[in-house]
Amino acid sequence: MFDAFGVEAPGILNNYALQLEGMLDSAVAWGFEANATLTGYANFAVNEHQENLAYNEILTNPDVLSDYTLRFFGPEGPYPVYESEAELGSRGYRTQPVGGGIAEFPAPPMAAGQQQPENFWGGFSETMARDPQNAWRILNHAQPGTVANKLFVME
Repeated sequence: MFDAFGVEAPGILNNYALQLEGMLDSAVAWGFEANATLTGYANFAVNEHQENLAYNEILTNPDVLSDYTLRFFGPEGPYPVYESEAELGSRGYRTQPVGGGIAEFPAPPMAAGQQQPENFWGGFSETMARDPQNAWRILNHAQPGTVANKLFVME
């Protein structure tokens, strides 16, 4: 072997064997990781399919839907419905009125006068720079054609 390939041949073959073994190990590790990922995806798909079948059963079978609704809005469900005034005092439902009347709310803003499109967009730009949280009010009072024309020009 030394005569045919030289003195370096065993070292070169050993290095080649080590590299080949490393590639094989990484391929096997990749295969195990891919298998675990595919198994996870398959389990997810099976669970989603079973959940979809359950939703389909609830939505297409009136008896199951009725039972589910009664449990959901029943006394042990997350949103119980009370049928008498005496039951309202339990589980955190408010029995006192929350507030007075409509008089506590501020008056709605007055409508702005009709503006030309150039003046409208100038006023809107000024409002966006000065008070951006209230700029929607200007858009709310704009004529439909003004916004449509702006969108048409932008396209």
